[in-house]
Amino acid sequence: MSENTVVSCLEEKIDELVFWAKFSAWTTFVNILRSTLRDDSDKLVYELSDGKRSTREIAQFLTTSGRRITHTSVANLWQKWYAVPIVVPGARVGRFRKVVALRSAGIESPNVEGLPEQTTERSEG
Repeated sequence: MSENTVVSCLEEKIDELVFWAKFSAWTTFVNILRSTLRDDSDKLVYELSDGKRSTREIAQFLTTSGRRITHTSVANLWQKWYAVPIVVPGARVGRFRKVVALRSAGIESPNVEGLPEQTTERSEG
């Protein structure tokens, strides 16, 4: 067997292991996501958490859309969610991004006019 064949075979097996690990944890993850995101404001903060937006940008958007929230509240949610973990560190230090889009988890996102386009959406694969 050539080195390339061995590497290719190992990559295939690793991909399969990752798939089954994600598959077996998916229901638990979705349940945690549902119980952690208590209301529409939480869901919107989560959806807007792309690792690039700041706490101030997210708070400003929610406030503009009629939901009162401070940037400190967004930062506190991120810290709480990181401990769960349903967010991971983002592209910039101090920022976080969601693990999956709510739609991917079968959770309906609040309908808000002017919701910024999602810049990054992690796939499950």
